[in-house]
Amino acid sequence: MLGYLLLALELALLALATYTGRRRILKALNSSPKEENLDGTADVDEQILNYLRARGGLAYQGDIVKDLYLPKSTVHKAVRRLAERGLVEVRRQGRINIVALRGPAQQQPS
Repeated sequence: MLGYLLLALELALLALATYTGRRRILKALNSSPKEENLDGTADVDEQILNYLRARGGLAYQGDIVKDLYLPKSTVHKAVRRLAERGLVEVRRQGRINIVALRGPAQQQPS
């Protein structure tokens, strides 16, 4: 009896994992591809800038990771690049980074 319950639980977990993975893949396939450099940095930087503009110029770095479905390391490197270019400012608050737009990056492109 216990064996059947464990089997049912394993099947349910497998179905859940398959569903969430499939949903992620479909979302990635449905997103419109943009022009990017060979390493894709321009696309990620632009995604982050657009996200910040939509959020009023201020967001937690962790929210950027979650909402854009990007790895932490990719967001960290992109935010650092944007800060070096003077487009964003990173404020450390405890263990959390707050990313804010600076200067001309705050305005919508025309």
